[in-house]
Amino acid sequence: MRQQRPLPQPPFSNRQSPPWWHWIAWMVAFAIGALAFRLALEHYLSAADPFAQDVQAVIERHQISYVGDITSQVFHRKDCPLAAQIPRRFRVMFFSRRAALEMKFNPCTYCRP
Repeated sequence: MRQQRPLPQPPFSNRQSPPWWHWIAWMVAFAIGALAFRLALEHYLSAADPFAQDVQAVIERHQISYVGDITSQVFHRKDCPLAAQIPRRFRVMFFSRRAALEMKFNPCTYCRP
């Protein structure tokens, strides 16, 4: 008659359970990591676009007062609500009304620059 082999033990079966504070330490570490991720994400989302900051600096430095749209050939005052809707890639800055008119841009009918 054949001798029966003992059943194999599952791996790590002789392992002791971790101490009671082990789970608390993992939860605290996870909470700190989640908080750090949230703060980093908020900082990233709240930071202004560097390109927009550069454009704003140029506007303030040179006192640009008119913004034009190259697709419609219309120029606006910089505080016109329609000027704020112009995508950046189609935006042109003018120092004076005369410069915009020389480039064959038409004045906006809303803000009447």
